[in-house]
Amino acid sequence: MGSGRDKRKKAKGTVPGQGANKTASKTEKNEAKQQRRLERKAKASEDDIDALLAQFKLSDEAAVAIQIDENCPPPSPRVYSSFQPLNEKEIIMFGGEWYDGERDKMHVYADIYIVNPEKLIWKKVTSPGGPLPRTAHQAVVTRAYMYIFGGEFTSLNQTKFKHYGDLWRLDLSTWKWEQLPSKGGPSPRSGHRMVLHKGKLILFGGFFDSGKETRYYNDLWSFDLEELKWKSLGPTPGQAAPPPRGGCQLALHPESNTVFMVGGFSIRKNENSDIQSTGGKFKKKGGMSDSDDEDGGKGIIHDDVWALDLKNYTWEKVKKAGMAPTPRTSFGLVTHKTRAVFFGGVHDREGGGDRLYSELFNEAYQFNMVSRRWFPLAMRPPKKTGANNDGSLNELALATEPSEMEAAQQKELPPGVSPEMHAELMKLVSNKNSPLVQAATRIQAAYRGHMVRSAMKAYKLGGQISELLYSPASFGIDLSAKDMIKPRARSAPMLAVLRHTLWMWGGMVEIGHTDVVLDDLWSVDLNKLDGWKVVKENTAGEDAFKEWSEEEEEGWETE
Repeated sequence: MGSGRDKRKKAKGTVPGQGANKTASKTEKNEAKQQRRLERKAKASEDDIDALLAQFKLSDEAAVAIQIDENCPPPSPRVYSSFQPLNEKEIIMFGGEWYDGERDKMHVYADIYIVNPEKLIWKKVTSPGGPLPRTAHQAVVTRAYMYIFGGEFTSLNQTKFKHYGDLWRLDLSTWKWEQLPSKGGPSPRSGHRMVLHKGKLILFGGFFDSGKETRYYNDLWSFDLEELKWKSLGPTPGQAAPPPRGGCQLALHPESNTVFMVGGFSIRKNENSDIQSTGGKFKKKGGMSDSDDEDGGKGIIHDDVWALDLKNYTWEKVKKAGMAPTPRTSFGLVTHKTRAVFFGGVHDREGGGDRLYSELFNEAYQFNMVSRRWFPLAMRPPKKTGANNDGSLNELALATEPSEMEAAQQKELPPGVSPEMHAELMKLVSNKNSPLVQAATRIQAAYRGHMVRSAMKAYKLGGQISELLYSPASFGIDLSAKDMIKPRARSAPMLAVLRHTLWMWGGMVEIGHTDVVLDDLWSVDLNKLDGWKVVKENTAGEDAFKEWSEEEEEGWETE
């Protein structure tokens, strides 16, 4: 009987278009079924990673066309976004996270913003079919593409984490996303670092949080942008290499085919104990003390520097020289000519009882990649109009090779004052709230002439400090530096260099026991070093700042 039905069906012949209609109908049913599954997933709890990502997919699929919103409002405050120069005038930003301190919720993003910081004009690009929301990923921009690798997604209540091991590229002419092969590449991770060198992505380190344990990496990878293939570069057993870590920074010096790796954070596992997860957020910002933590591991803030030879992919530890920053994590670092510029960071220290308090920094440093020495990046007040600028230290900052620059600096300074001493003294006097400046103010307000020297001895301010306060000009110091504005201390600042200008957007501070994400924008001319300029004032968390300031004042009044 069955064969008879088949014969009758054949005898009837096929109806034109019937097969295509059936295929379309079946495809439509499958898409509807998949949509219902996504909707069911999206109704799950705030800690369900799959549900949160399903919600994103629903909204992403609803946006079928690429959309560019010119002159749009700025993005909401966020940190751990990628923040990369797009061209000589614009910076492109992707992803990131925002912690809502009032509701104790974490929001993770997947949007693209482009800013012209000089004109303060923002542009938003909506391009469906791209990477899922992520934070603490890495981005590299070429003339044609932006490449994104890895990162993590956090549930709203910060109890569940998902790490990515995918690689994407965004076509900068069409704004279309494309996922690239990840076979044989790095494992899923966040807090890693990535630079571009001669047509290859170079990737180092990072960490992975499964929710039960955390692993830190010190592996090295390259991705060939033409062949679209990953290659493992070690380290091999017995080879010198930096200890595993996340949250470090990389600085490329192409002339010497060298990448410098700076700092980072990790947890050293104690014997007979397993490191339990404490959440990705803490590893990214280094938000653990450097004492034993409750899970049996020891938090380590790395302050070392390593040099990677890109010709043979071997590591060499760099001897600490000059005036290096104190240990800290979650600092920003970018390169400008032959130096790496370093700003901000946080060091969590033990307070009373079991409490931790965060020490935030707003110091700037520079690492000379030729001499391999650290220097404070001291700002100097701009010279008055009509003043002779020939030989200015600021103008010589990067106009010559480092050795010539240091010689020129030394020539301008008084005898016996080295560029390092000058930078350190400038740092001391530029803080008008420091005990040194306050002592000088009181002394110079109460005494005149030779009595100042007697007062210095009475205040036990001897030696060079005494001479500095009595005659700062003899040390090449301009005390007006203490009145120059500078950014609030912060962790996780986002930095980018366009030509010779350093741009800094946002960052994170701690107010009481709450993290507040900033949305201010600052700039500094890296050739002139004539001071920070605020381009956009902070608007995020100002109520919290005001409330905290009032509480501080009340505390002083009651003491």
